[in-house]
Parts: sequence; structure tokens; C-alpha cells
Amino acid sequence: MNIAFLKAIGSSMALLLINGCAENSADKDGNGVIDSKERAAEMNYDAFIPMEAGLWETKFVFDDINVPTLRKAQKQQIMDAVAKSASSQSCLTEVDAKKPGADFFGGNGAEKCVYKTFDVSGQTVNMNLSCVMEGMGIVDMELAGVMGETEFIYDSKLDVRLPMVGTVAMKGRKTGKYVGSCPAS
Repeated sequence: MNIAFLKAIGSSMALLLINGCAENSADKDGNGVIDSKERAAEMNYDAFIPMEAGLWETKFVFDDINVPTLRKAQKQQIMDAVAKSASSQSCLTEVDAKKPGADFFGGNGAEKCVYKTFDVSGQTVNMNLSCVMEGMGIVDMELAGVMGETEFIYDSKLDVRLPMVGTVAMKGRKTGKYVGSCPAS
């Protein structure tokens, strides 16, 4: 046999083994939903970069909305309402900053969301979740991006299911940044 052929087979086998081992689903029980215990385990499993302890501000900024039946002002109202609902301020303690709760990245009420994908590996984050927005409908979100000690930025894709309107597709960015010390309580 020729050496090039053996190298090609060896490379193919190595890729298959790597891909097989790379499956790192946080859904350990295989039910299609990643619960809070599975999210916490995922945060402990991978090489998470610790964050700065203190006050963090998260915001959504939307740059695209697809709903042909609405006028520009109505589209902007929807983007503003979703951005406001999904934006928040959170205080991370020293302990939380080393391993923030898995729901820290999703915004207000994220602990009630249903997570279908949750992967945090070092500085890379990939999430897919569905959340009920009080008085608005249901939001299906995909977040993918990077994070560091004092900020994070995720590309965001949202499908907002609104009563009477239908599904509104939105694209934008979720950002988070450390803004200083937590207010005294």
C-alpha cells in the first residue's frame, strides 16, 4: 500500500474519532430540554473564563425585523419592547463571577426559559432557548458569540410569536458589560 493512502485513511479516522468525542451535549438525559442542573453542570464542565465581579448591564440591539404587514413605526415599537424586556442589570458576587449562574446570560426571567442548546466553552457561547414574555407572547432565541472578563457580545436571532400578529423574526446583538461596583443593599 502506498504511504499517501495510509495517511489519508489515518487522517479520516482521526477526524471521525475527534468528531465523535466532540459531541458535548449539555442535555445529559436526552429529553430535548436542558434544565438548570444540566446548565450548571455545563458551566462546570468546560473551561469557563471567570468574569469581573460587580454590576453587569445587558442589552439587546436589533438591526433587522421581518414582518411585512406592519409599518416602520410598529416594527420599531416591537423591537423596542423586546429589547426592553430582554435587557437587565445583574450583580455578580465574587463567587458568581467565577461561575455565573447559567441563566445570567438570558436576561430578566431567563430562569423560566426552556433551553434546547447550552454550550459554554472558554470564551465561546452558544444557546438556543424559548421564553414566555409576560403580556407579549413567546420568544425563541439563538445566541452565539464570545465573552470575556468585562464584556460579552452575541449575535442574536429571535422569533417572537405574538398573538394577533404571528411570528416576527428579528436579528441583532446581545451585549453585556461590566459597569462597576454593585450598589450597597
